[in-house]
Amino acid sequence: MNVRIDLIGSISLTELFVLTQIPHLLRWLNVQGKRIPNLHDISIGFYLLIGVQIFAEFMVQNTIINALKGVSVTFMAFFLMLFFLEKLVRNISLIIWIPICSILGLIIFGDQFGFSEQGDDTYFKFYIAPITVSSVYVIVLTKWKWIQRYLFLLLFSTSIFIIIGGARSLGFSMFFTTFALLLYDKYKTIKFKRILPGMIVIVIIVQLFLSLVYMPKVKRGEWGTTQNRTQFEKINWNSNIFMILLSARTDFFVSTIAFLDKPLWGHGSWAIDYTGKYHLLQLRMLDDKSKVKTETLKLIPCHSVVMGKGVSNGIIAFVVFLWIFIKVYKLGLKGLSSRESPYNVYLLWTIISSFQLLLFGPPAVLKNNGSIAFAVMLALFYLNYLQSRKPFSMN
Repeated sequence: MNVRIDLIGSISLTELFVLTQIPHLLRWLNVQGKRIPNLHDISIGFYLLIGVQIFAEFMVQNTIINALKGVSVTFMAFFLMLFFLEKLVRNISLIIWIPICSILGLIIFGDQFGFSEQGDDTYFKFYIAPITVSSVYVIVLTKWKWIQRYLFLLLFSTSIFIIIGGARSLGFSMFFTTFALLLYDKYKTIKFKRILPGMIVIVIIVQLFLSLVYMPKVKRGEWGTTQNRTQFEKINWNSNIFMILLSARTDFFVSTIAFLDKPLWGHGSWAIDYTGKYHLLQLRMLDDKSKVKTETLKLIPCHSVVMGKGVSNGIIAFVVFLWIFIKVYKLGLKGLSSRESPYNVYLLWTIISSFQLLLFGPPAVLKNNGSIAFAVMLALFYLNYLQSRKPFSMN
């Protein structure tokens, strides 16, 4: 997946291979769709989403190339999900190869889009941090007893290391996974009413950490990157968790405005911000006095897979994808019902990290990390929730 070529848009060698597997995957889906609850419904959701996207692109008279780019993301995400799901359902022990291959892909080919080569900060964020996280989960999935004994310490220390280095999204995803694991171990359930007291305590701890530790250290230059400090200066170093989110994810909120401006069929995939309206709005949200040069055309800010469906293809596409999104995550949470599963820690990590990535990541994330995360959640739902009384085998 780290080797990419230009074919309509950027496409990986994995995607090219999966295209050759579509007939087989459709036959497999025809059989397993009846055995794996909700898989048939989710598949219909993807078919409907693709159809709505095609119609919406036609209605806004988008260019053929841009329309194909937008539709192909959903199309490839669906078949990539089926591809990985088939492998995991057949042999769940293959799950360890997800972090292993993430490491090998980065070491051999570098990150998919070359971000790590742009400077020291990006090198840590897009190279060192993901290799570190994947290495930790390789260790976790080996099921060594001494690792299980010190699991909290391992996850917590790794998350702090990554946060210090400036890979904030990745670091806080692991940070939240660490505390989610504490809740899970304490209450033996994921039911909201049961875990609410623990959640309140954790929210308070996180806010205290942001106010008393994280923000002061970033301000002094001890933690984080220059980009982190620039973002926080524009919110006057406000440590409220929502203000921190606003400083880093202004494009998410701008995307919402763009969606509301054209709610019926959207702006089309890869739409240009011809007037500069949305980029100017993004600058104003952070009190930036810079002027947008309309002669330098840019895409409408859309740093969210979920919101991006609405921005590109309107309300129907947004609702259909939101239904798929919610459905998959509900099943992923149900997958935690088996207390004996050796994969619960990795499942928690997958749920939390992919949730923030799909909520705040660019549209192409859906066919990369998103498709694998969907496959992991659906596979472990099937194997843990429906077969919780059967012993797991690592063979």
